[in-house]
Amino acid sequence: MSIKFKVVQKKNPQDMNAASKWYATTVGDGDTTLQDLADYASETSTVSKADILAVLESTLTKVSKDLSNGKIVKVGEYFTLQMSLSSNPSDTEAEVTSSKIKGAKINFRPGKMFKDMIKLATYSKK
Repeated sequence: MSIKFKVVQKKNPQDMNAASKWYATTVGDGDTTLQDLADYASETSTVSKADILAVLESTLTKVSKDLSNGKIVKVGEYFTLQMSLSSNPSDTEAEVTSSKIKGAKINFRPGKMFKDMIKLATYSKK
């Protein structure tokens, strides 16, 4: 299978008067749920779906707790997760407090397995 894309026209946000250009953008092709992951794992191993779901749930709970405590979560050669913040600027270091934080997100960094998958991916226009 290939990664599907569609073509969209976009303005240059740095020069709104410039001519629009055309770009490829990915198109989602369904969802994979935790149940799907558990089904696959139980089909390809000797472990029951219930046991796999229990392990996945407890693992993801631990990931969430560790991220909320500021840890970098490294999941083998698969990926790394880390919290990231954005804040309002201050003139001095002393003025920077938690009240200046305007948002947070989780950064996903692919590991070797996902980077290799990206290199080998094929694409098809939808």
